[in-house]
Amino acid sequence: MASGSLNTRRLESFSDGVIAVAITLMVLRIDPPVAGPGSTLADVFMRETLPAIIYFLITFAVIVIFWRHHHDAFARLPAICTPQTFVANMAFLATVCLLPFGLELFNDETASLLTVGVYAGLMCIATLLLNALWWTATGQVRPEGIVSAIVFLMAIPLAPLVGGWSLIVWWLDVPVGWFMRWRRSRAA
Repeated sequence: MASGSLNTRRLESFSDGVIAVAITLMVLRIDPPVAGPGSTLADVFMRETLPAIIYFLITFAVIVIFWRHHHDAFARLPAICTPQTFVANMAFLATVCLLPFGLELFNDETASLLTVGVYAGLMCIATLLLNALWWTATGQVRPEGIVSAIVFLMAIPLAPLVGGWSLIVWWLDVPVGWFMRWRRSRAA
């Protein structure tokens, strides 16, 4: 191994650790319900804790999908990491590390255009950076990655109308991704 070169498997292991820490930080931000005067524990749980858990689960699912695609990209890389792969990977990981911040901001005010914009924007940027990592591994852009980035951004204009429920549009990514993969397999 040349001086200054980085083993791809080592970089993948580091990445797995960073992603695990980001998920851990997200769950630590869910506060247990505390009933104050004039409210019950069930009321506080339904109003504050349950939405935080739902948003955590949505973000967790997206990060798991990111992690899976990250693993698929690394499976296609040579044993020694290129500088482009290293930079794309670190930029992707930096964005994943910001997701707990975006989630906390979103949990504080789900109906705000700004908070949905930051949260969805981080998801979009992470998706595009993961696509850049995929490109360094395969020399190809994943069309599903571009569509996913667009789907994340679709939540932003819906936020003033439906608040945090605007994230429901993110589930469009699943059938659209399936359709794109099915279409590509039929063309091959």
